[in-house]
Amino acid sequence: MSWLDFERDREERLHTLAPVILSAVGNDDTPSPIFHGCWDWHSAVHGVYALYTLYRRTGCDLYMEAAGQHARPELVDAELEYMRTDEIERQENPYGFAWILALVRAQELATGSRDLRPLADFSLERVRARVEALDGESAFELAMLDTHHNLSWALIHLALWARYTDDKALLAFVRDAARDHLEDERVDAALPVASDTGHVLEFMAPALMRLAALGDVLGEEARSYIGGRVPRGFDVPPVTEPTTVHEAGVNFFRAFALLHIHRATGLASLRENVARLFSYQVGRADLWRQGDYQHRHWIAQIGVRVIDDSYGD
Repeated sequence: MSWLDFERDREERLHTLAPVILSAVGNDDTPSPIFHGCWDWHSAVHGVYALYTLYRRTGCDLYMEAAGQHARPELVDAELEYMRTDEIERQENPYGFAWILALVRAQELATGSRDLRPLADFSLERVRARVEALDGESAFELAMLDTHHNLSWALIHLALWARYTDDKALLAFVRDAARDHLEDERVDAALPVASDTGHVLEFMAPALMRLAALGDVLGEEARSYIGGRVPRGFDVPPVTEPTTVHEAGVNFFRAFALLHIHRATGLASLRENVARLFSYQVGRADLWRQGDYQHRHWIAQIGVRVIDDSYGD
């Protein structure tokens, strides 16, 4: 698949991914008042995000109706109480709370309401506090993580929210954090992009995600820095035989990061790479539809995120 093919077919691909998302969020498997059905809280968060996005990008009312069955205004206060528990704070800051920011933005764009804004306000407070508390060593550790607590993922979403809400002070804070923690020489040496081209155990693609975050947060300021770290002819092949549950989703996460690196650099080859990774993953239904726990509860939702961000609006 070329990028032009990807753009032409992306609405159809959204409908292809939708059934497993609809089937997952309807289950009842967490104590959360709103976010359940996907085995764990954060997967349910990006499940509801995906439903609002499916509606926004296709106009199909079915997806809005499904989202509304979960994200009900009368449940917001109870959900906030659940989010304040020590267990959720420990497990979901920053990954799940970052996804809340993406979800609330998607919900507000889809509905015109601010019913879920208290969830975003709380998540923003907690993710920002997590970043503020970092020193050089702890920031290095989070930048290196290939799983949920990855620092780059947090900064991408803080910047997303800052621009959505026109919060200039927040954006300035995120920019300072990106310069201090992601342009750090030790992080740079430890995360060459080639490290995200082969087999892995986890899903986050920390080297690619670092460059994606720098591009998202710093914009034109980081263009030459990022471009200088992408070798000529660089290509990320799809993982074809994942050995872990999380590796089965890495093609979509790598595609997400490459899409954002393309925006920062203008390198057309990266956009073509996104299309190839995405096409391969969708074409391998066993890599996103298999088993309730293994793949069905989360991977299709990441594919929706890649398509959503590909619109560039």
